[in-house]
This record gives sequence, C-alpha cells and structure tokens, in this order.
Amino acid sequence: MFNKKSIIISFLVMLLFLLSSLPTFSQERPKVAVVAITSTAPGYSWRSDSPLSIAATDLMINALVNSNRFRLFERAKLEAIMQEQNFQHFSGMVDQSTAVQLGKMIGVGTIVTGTVTNVSVSSGSGFQIGPVKVRKRSAKVSMTIRFIDVTTGEILYSASESCKDSASSVSTRLPVAIPGGVGFSEESAADILTAIEEICNNVVTSFIEKMDENIARIEAAPLEGYVVQVRSTSSGNITQVYINLGESSTIKVGDEVRIYREGDVIRDPKTNEILDRELIVIATGTVRVVKEKLSEVMITEKFSSREIRQEDIVQVVR
Repeated sequence: MFNKKSIIISFLVMLLFLLSSLPTFSQERPKVAVVAITSTAPGYSWRSDSPLSIAATDLMINALVNSNRFRLFERAKLEAIMQEQNFQHFSGMVDQSTAVQLGKMIGVGTIVTGTVTNVSVSSGSGFQIGPVKVRKRSAKVSMTIRFIDVTTGEILYSASESCKDSASSVSTRLPVAIPGGVGFSEESAADILTAIEEICNNVVTSFIEKMDENIARIEAAPLEGYVVQVRSTSSGNITQVYINLGESSTIKVGDEVRIYREGDVIRDPKTNEILDRELIVIATGTVRVVKEKLSEVMITEKFSSREIRQEDIVQVVR
C-alpha cells in the first residue's frame, strides 16, 4: 500500500509536470497586439486617449482572450512603449508599414486595428407612469477591423460590420463630455459600447474560422521541399541533411521524410505536354530539429546507391 508520503510525492511530481507543460501550449498560440480603437463617426468621434477608446480597445482584447486562441500583449505596456518611442497616438486605421514597425518592436506576429466609422443613436417613443419616464433607445454602430501580419505587412483579414443595440431607459441622466469628441449621454455611450462588443466578438469568430480553414488547407496539401546541404562522416556515410522547410511550413520534430531523385519526365507523345515525372526514392529520415527557415533530418535508411545531393526532392510523410 502507498503511504501518505509517497502519495504526496506523486501528487507534487504530477503538478510539476502540468506546470512545466503550460508554456508549451501558450507558445503555440499566435501573439497579438490591439492598437487603440478610435472613432471617425460624424458627431461621435473620439481619440485614442479617450475613455471610449480605452473601453472599445479592451472589448476587442476581451474577445480575443476569451477565444483561447491568442496571446495578447498587454495594452498598458503597449501604451508605455509607444510613449517611450515617441509614437503618436494611433488611429484605428493605422497603415501596414507602421503596424509592422510596432509589431516587430514589441515581438508580436499580428497587429489588430479598428475604427468606428458610423454611429446612429435614436430615441423612440416612451411612456410615463407618475414621476417615472420610460423611453426606448437604440444605437447602430459600424466598424472596420483589420488583422495585419507583422512579418509581411499583409492584411490577413479585414471586416466591415454593423450592429444595432436596443435598450430601454428608465431615467434621464446628464450628458457627459467625452475627451476628443462631442458630448453625449452615458446611456448612448453604453449602447455604443454594447454594439462594439458584439461586433468584436463576431469579427474574432470569423477570423478564427478563416484561420482554421487555412490550417486545414495547408495540412491537406502535400508538404514538399528540397535538400539544401548534406553532412557526411569522415568515411563518406551520410548521416544528416538540411532541408528548406522551416517553422512556417508546419513541419515538426519527429516527422518522417522521404528523399527523391527526379528521373525521367513523362510527356504526351502528341502534344509534348509534361504529364508526370518519375521520382526515385533514395532515402528516408526523421526530422530532429526545426528552425526558422530550415530543418535538420537524420537519415535512417537508404534505398539506392545514388548519393543524396542538393536540390533532391523532400516529401514529408503525413
């Protein structure tokens, strides 16, 4: 039977194993930063240092965090870095080159930008019971949100969405001044932020769907590359080759690869069109190390007297 001491030791070992596994999972999620979401909507504009901008930016951050698919760069740290580097306050539609500059500086892969382009607030008819006045109100918000790849400056995803939020007001509050824009009521601000929250959630969901589609497409496609360097022992036996498939190719440690030499080309005798190519299996190997732009493969078996050389075709066995 296990005594109390052995049970405690077993529990601690399991706990340490789980804790040590956490960083591995977090590293698999892309790191994202959200720049200040501003508004250019006529009559409802606000700057990046206004309370509404901070609230709207936090709503986008929350949508990304709650999806459990991203790691988020903290907004307060981002603002501090922008001030240290003398960055001007970003508008929601920051250009790609600036996003790339900022993203590389803080070490994220994707920058999310957004701007409110139109706001329509209306109050409907209401009724009154004694001193209590009840009226209906609604706010329609339109936004443009972009996800920008820091490495290439490419816009990975762009969405323009609208949302209408309706509510009932039981009392009338005094209007408040929003720094960087015109004054409007707290109820209107709350309705606008509720609509922004729904837009952020919808856009994040759509972006994740596109990510998953791209991942499935990449995984379904044959993964091929070629040999870039061969390393041999002093006796001439090939033990290791370097191939041009790196981290971005989805190759991983432990993958089996086959190395081919291109043989005769099969042509249509009438049209001279290339129909296929003969591939001769030279060797197989196992991926031992994956780096940014290449991988190291240990040769496990040879099937031909031909020596492996640069530009031989490599195919990952999936």
